[in-house]
Amino acid sequence: MTDVSMARCWPNEFGQTLARHRDVDVIVGLFSGPRGVRGGRGAALLGEVLGVDVVELAAADPDFDGGPSARSTAMVSGPSGPLRVVIVGLGHRVGSPHELFDAALATNPGRAIVSTLSLEADDALGAVAQGHAIGAWRYRRDPNAPAKQVPVELVDDFAIDASSILARATVVAAVTRWVRQLVEMPPNSMRPSDFADAVKALANDVAPGAVAVDIWDESTLRARGFGGTLAVGAGSAHPPLVIELRIEGHGPSTALAGKGITFDSGGINLKRDGGELSWMKSDMAAAASVAAAVIASAALGRTAPVVAILPAAENMPGGTALRPGDVLSHPGGRTTEVLDTDCEGRLVLADALGWLAGQGPSQLVDVGTLTDSGAVGPAFWGCWATSGELAAAVVDAGSRAYDPGWVLPLHPSYASMLPSRVADIANASPDEPDSGQLAATYLRTFVGDVPWVHIDNGSAAWLERAAPPWPAGATGTPVRALIEFLHPFA
Repeated sequence: MTDVSMARCWPNEFGQTLARHRDVDVIVGLFSGPRGVRGGRGAALLGEVLGVDVVELAAADPDFDGGPSARSTAMVSGPSGPLRVVIVGLGHRVGSPHELFDAALATNPGRAIVSTLSLEADDALGAVAQGHAIGAWRYRRDPNAPAKQVPVELVDDFAIDASSILARATVVAAVTRWVRQLVEMPPNSMRPSDFADAVKALANDVAPGAVAVDIWDESTLRARGFGGTLAVGAGSAHPPLVIELRIEGHGPSTALAGKGITFDSGGINLKRDGGELSWMKSDMAAAASVAAAVIASAALGRTAPVVAILPAAENMPGGTALRPGDVLSHPGGRTTEVLDTDCEGRLVLADALGWLAGQGPSQLVDVGTLTDSGAVGPAFWGCWATSGELAAAVVDAGSRAYDPGWVLPLHPSYASMLPSRVADIANASPDEPDSGQLAATYLRTFVGDVPWVHIDNGSAAWLERAAPPWPAGATGTPVRALIEFLHPFA
C-alpha cells in the first residue's frame, strides 16, 4: 500500500543524487533573523554543489521572510537539467525535529523530491521522512487503483541506523495516509461493513498473520450486551457491528477502544448546521486511528498483548431510531438514559469500555471525536485520565511522534451534572452545555479501577479549513501518538 519510497543519501552523495533526476524538487530551509533570512546546512550544501545562493534566491521573493509558513520556489540549473528549489521557512532558530516534521509536511510533494531539511537538527531524519511521506498523500477516488509512486530522498549525516528509521517512517506514514483516505471517503462508500472490510484489508496488507480481526454482528452484540451500539445504529438500513483486533502475546494486556460512527446525522436530535453535517463522514476517525495504530504496532514488532474494540454504526433518524428518553444497557450492567441522540459516540464507547474493563486489562485507552477536544484547537488532541502516569505516557508518546496532545483535569464533581431518575447516568446534562469534560465524566463511570485515558480528537482529526502545516480535511491524528505509545521507537 506504500506510494512513497524513501531513501537516505549522505551530503557527499548529493551531486550524484541530483544527477539521477531530471524532474525533481529540491527542498531547502532558511531561517529568519534581525538582518533578514539566513541559510543553514542545507543552503550551504546547495551552494557547494550547485553554485547557487539560496538566500539570494529567497531575497527575490518579497513575500518570503523565513517564517514557519513562508514558501518560495526558484528554478536553477542541475546536473541533469533544470531543478525546482523549494525554499521553506524554518523560523528564527535551528529547528527541532517536530518543527522540521511540520516543515516537511507542508511541502506536500506531488513528485520526486530531494530534501535537505534533516540536516538542520540532530536526529531529525525520522521526523522529516514522516513529514514528507505523509504530506505526499492525495485523496484517491478509487482507493484500489495503483498509486503514483513518489520517490523521496533525504540528505542526512546524523543518523547511524537510517534503515530502521526509514522503515518505521514508511509504516507510520502508510497507515496515517490510510486513516486520512478512509476519513475522506464519502459516507455512501464507508458504511460499517465497508469500514470493517477496510480494517481487515489493512491488517492483511501491513501485518499479515500478526493481528487477529473478528467482526461481531448484531446477534453477537445482543449476546454481549452492546445496547449502546445497537441503539445508535437502529435507525440505519446498514446494521451496526463491532471490529475486534487482537495481538496475542505474554504479559500485561493493553486495551483500546475507538468510536466508529461512519455517519452522524445527530439522529432524532438532528444536527441543525448543514455545513457540519457535510463532514460527519469523519466521525469514524477515532476508530480508524486505533485500528491503524494496532496494526502498525504489530508490523513494527510489538509482541505484548493488545485488544481493541471498535463499535461501528450510522447514527440516522427513522422509525426505529434511538429516541430521547430511551434507556440503554451496557456490558457490565450499567444503564444510560439518553437525553441527546447526538451524544451517540459516548454511548458506543461506553459499550466498548464496559466490555474491555471486564476483561481485566492493565491499562485502557479510548479515542473518540466527541466534542471540541477540550477547546485545545486543531493543533492538539485533548485527554482526560484516571491515571496521571498513563496520561503522561500517552502525551509523551504524542510528543515523540510529532502528534501532540494535552491533559485536561477530570473532576469528580462533574458527575452530578449527569443525573437520571430512571438509569445509572444520563448521556448529557439536562441544563448544562455539553463539553469534553462531561463526555469524559460519563465515560469514566464505565472503566472501574482500570487505569484509563480518554482521548478526544474532535478538533484535530478533521479540519474545516487549513491549519498550517495541515491542509483542510483529515489529519489522521492521533494515530502516530498511539503507535509510539504501543511500540516506542528504540
